[in-house]
Amino acid sequence: MNKPELLAPAGDMACFMAAINAGADAIYLGGEEYGARAYASNFSKEELCEAVSYAHLFGVKVYLTVNTLVKEREFDHLVSFIKPFYEHGLDGVIVQDLGVLLQLKESFPGLELHASTQMGISGSYGAKLLKDFGVCRVVPARELSLDEICDIKQRVGIDIESFIHGAMCYCYSGHCLYSSFLGGRSGNRGRCAGPCRLPFEVFGKKDVYPLSLKDMCTVSILVQLLDSGIDSFKIEGRMKNPYYVAGVTSIYRKYIDLYMENTDSNGTVRISEKDMELLKKLYLRVDLQEGYYHRHNGREMITIKKPGYHSADEKEFLSIKEKYLDCDKKIKLFAKIRLKIGEKLFITIWDEKGNTTSLCMEEIVLAAQKRPVLKEDVLKQLNKTGNTPFYFETISVIMDDNVFVSLKALGEIRRDVLSLFWKQLVDISNPRMQMQSIQDKNTHDESTHDEWISQEIAISDINDETVHHKKLSSRYRVYCQSMQQLLFLLQILPQYPQIAAIEVNAFLLQELSDALIEKLKEAKTYEIDYYLVFPPVFRQKAADWFLPYRDLMATDLFYGFFCNSLDTLSFLLECRLPDEKVIVADYGLYVFNQKAIEFLSQYGISGMVVPYELTYYEWLDIQKKEADKSAYPFCSEYLVYGYLPFMRTANCIKKTFGKCNHKNEVITIKDRTQKNISVFNQCEVCENTIYNSIPLSLHGDTDKIETDYLRISFTMEDENQMAQVLDLFMKKQKDALYEYTKGHFKKGIE
Repeated sequence: MNKPELLAPAGDMACFMAAINAGADAIYLGGEEYGARAYASNFSKEELCEAVSYAHLFGVKVYLTVNTLVKEREFDHLVSFIKPFYEHGLDGVIVQDLGVLLQLKESFPGLELHASTQMGISGSYGAKLLKDFGVCRVVPARELSLDEICDIKQRVGIDIESFIHGAMCYCYSGHCLYSSFLGGRSGNRGRCAGPCRLPFEVFGKKDVYPLSLKDMCTVSILVQLLDSGIDSFKIEGRMKNPYYVAGVTSIYRKYIDLYMENTDSNGTVRISEKDMELLKKLYLRVDLQEGYYHRHNGREMITIKKPGYHSADEKEFLSIKEKYLDCDKKIKLFAKIRLKIGEKLFITIWDEKGNTTSLCMEEIVLAAQKRPVLKEDVLKQLNKTGNTPFYFETISVIMDDNVFVSLKALGEIRRDVLSLFWKQLVDISNPRMQMQSIQDKNTHDESTHDEWISQEIAISDINDETVHHKKLSSRYRVYCQSMQQLLFLLQILPQYPQIAAIEVNAFLLQELSDALIEKLKEAKTYEIDYYLVFPPVFRQKAADWFLPYRDLMATDLFYGFFCNSLDTLSFLLECRLPDEKVIVADYGLYVFNQKAIEFLSQYGISGMVVPYELTYYEWLDIQKKEADKSAYPFCSEYLVYGYLPFMRTANCIKKTFGKCNHKNEVITIKDRTQKNISVFNQCEVCENTIYNSIPLSLHGDTDKIETDYLRISFTMEDENQMAQVLDLFMKKQKDALYEYTKGHFKKGIE
């Protein structure tokens, strides 16, 4: 059994010190930019550099969160932002954005790259692709079972970092658009407003909380997690205070150490009631659960009723304060000082690891004319280590009788030798400190960064001189989620010559009879291409479901595939399909910058669906940059109609309320404003998709959109609704939509 790293959160310096003092092996934190906790205090440049150096004195690692999607206009500042932390010995960076991943690999040799849970890795396929690229650690989706995590570890051999405690999101991380489209605060940008925590009406029951997960607490199954081979145990909570950080870290530290010391106990180390009660009281919801390690979903994971919160009492807070907040961790040192008459003052200090520093002062030790310096005086001065992270365990004093040296000189030699020793330890822990400054080939003047932050650009302000223009498209690709939609579309195809391709829900492969395949082939006379659209989450269960269809996927029936994750991409590559097959990055395989296009191009992807959170002018920024990078031409597709998928979830609302019938169907829940929200369950993989209550429609703006194709996405529409939408876009008939949104076409996200 390998001892895992205990990874604690820090939203500010107080939390950082609490984590150090409570026994964390590593700390993850955010800087002033690019982090997924925009409302945490976070660390200034100076604080972060200081934190890295301080942590390394105690053998504690520091990981920086750069786990947001980065827009094109923000990208030029990235390298200059990371550079000072890299030079101070930053141990690793936790990344979501694929372009950021590529840029950091190119710019910072030796820096550990960790794939954030926001990247949505849910199986061995994506983990292997990232490992081959150079990522050394993956934080997989929190929805994975312990068996799935072990499978990734065994198949890929990559470091696994997994959450063991704290708040839980209802949606797969990186797949949530709920907060983004309700109020412009994107979870992908660290600004989630938490609308899933609000009440809903479900199956006639009002004021229930079907999307609010109980908080995770795994201390009772810790031995199973230890046996799994997980490399890093992660505590959620960069928005929490120092009491939470110290209390939770110290308890997990205690039981990890106990289990490791009692490896023959078979997990029989007892969790004390006092410790369990304290965990419950440290700002967690009243009810706790053990996460997804041993269940795929279930009512017992959901709060249902309005959640309450425990709180520790004053005595418990005071105990945490005294143990971890008011008492800093210190490094044990040893010293030998020499005071010989006629010689210079000389001292040597060392630690238990054998690191040694010596210092000789210019001041000469004299014979005392009046009161000599006593050994007690020397010890008293040297033991005044104050705010330094050191204390002396023993001090050997070698001195003549009747000697004199000023107390000021003793104080100076103590300060100077500790300063030298501190620097020595920092240098030892940071081999980059001696490296020459790296070349910032992609770094621009920082002043340009401040200019775009508050810049608002209207669509009408963009002109031919500033943006690379693609040809305005009147060609459509139409997505069909159900077989009924697909059959109807095949029937009416002759009426809509603008349709260039049909995008088919890949789960419909099971319904493709020989007769239907022939019907699809007949429609090719209308110069139609077919694409298979794979689900946003691609766990091993999904991979096993699709494997039997490889031969059908390889036929000339399908022109290509849309993938929403690195797991899907890697799966398709390993299927060794014909070279002429086209792979397109769907909206969930986010392309927020040109560097992400460069990353995906390495793996044969030749097209993209513009992410739903980008404004149109932000998409034009990428197009302009793409024109400058002619080696990476991408075919693009822009969504102009469809119900937006707000959430993709492992939990099932039907199952939560005892209504599971193992059928793919759409149910409706109501939010606080009585708007109907549709929820589609995909029973083949036991997952839900929650859609916006109204569709996105850009029927009045299609003439402005520069892209290769326009996407119309049908999910829950019946035949009449499909015909109305197609007529609206392709025949410019009267607007038949009662209510719709333009999403982020003009109004962007924070």
